Amino acid sequence: MKMMMMVLILLLVSQHALGGVVEVNEGAESVLLPCIYSGTPPEDPLLIWTRSDLSPTFVHLRREKGDDLKNQNQRFRNRTSMNPDALDTGNFSLTLRKPEQDDGGNYSCSISDGREERNLKQIHLKVKVGQQEVEVTEGSDSVVLPCRISADLPKNSSVEWTRSEPEFMMVHSSSNQRNQDGFYRDRTEMSKDFLRTGDVSLTLRNPRDGDDGRYVCTVHRDQDVLRQTVVLKYVKEPFPSWAKALLVLLVLVFIVSAGVFYHFKDYFLKGESECF
Repeated sequence: MKMMMMVLILLLVSQHALGGVVEVNEGAESVLLPCIYSGTPPEDPLLIWTRSDLSPTFVHLRREKGDDLKNQNQRFRNRTSMNPDALDTGNFSLTLRKPEQDDGGNYSCSISDGREERNLKQIHLKVKVGQQEVEVTEGSDSVVLPCRISADLPKNSSVEWTRSEPEFMMVHSSSNQRNQDGFYRDRTEMSKDFLRTGDVSLTLRNPRDGDDGRYVCTVHRDQDVLRQTVVLKYVKEPFPSWAKALLVLLVLVFIVSAGVFYHFKDYFLKGESECF
């Protein structure tokens, strides 16, 4: 009985090590399915990404000389890529461009020598439909970009807020701010209690015109990579602040002038009657 329990525990541990969840919003530019190999590749290696519920099952194949996509499932045509030096670095991760709802499913990363195939990683891809939109008005002190996941995150969890348009920018990192883009310096903040609450929302202070656009919240939780997209819409006021100030000043001048005239109206009327 004890032996069976040990086997079950080892099986569950191995499945967890092989498995992972990746979440992405439909309409994102791309999504990365991670697969890292630390061993020595066999002679004439073949890297294989598959999805067993499709026919054909092949998502992407890579040989030593390059990609071999003649048997690739047509739904992934021109949408998948791997690092050119994958076999040298052991980074067999797959980039899938323009993820769609139907791309959700279980993906397998494996390596083969032509005779035997070794399964390296199982990835469950979740493609979420829709995205959150947040609107902020010119002159606001701050705006919150919402992002929430399950509470009680592991201690080694980390969060990154990034932008990919018009170019890649690191907006905020929970672990290291050295790579933060200067445009966001001293303007971003996350809750220090996010590991317990699961609230990884980002507060952006003094929002500007250039802040308008798509933001990606990425949470690294053990083997899982969870992503949410937030679109920030920056709305300019119909009148600039200096025009508002001028309008207020003119109104005050009018009110004061009207008060002065009312207070001295008898004097003005008396002066006019004496002229006649």
